Amino acid sequence: MKSRIEVGDLVLVRRDGRRRSAAAKKYAGKKGQVTMRGEGHDSIVVDVRIEENNFDTVFEEQDLIKSLSIS
Repeated sequence: MKSRIEVGDLVLVRRDGRRRSAAAKKYAGKKGQVTMRGEGHDSIVVDVRIEENNFDTVFEEQDLIKSLSIS
């Protein structure tokens, strides 16, 4: 069973996958922290503060993997 991504979770942007958002392609392999989660048109959308940015980026939940640490 896949673990649901929640606000506060540390995540890694996937490098693989056929259906990736534009944000996932740009930030592939980057780490961040989830700041918000909500229902999108046909998927769950997740706002993530990527480690070197001072703003949030929106991803589809399938673009992210839960991470145990940010380092």
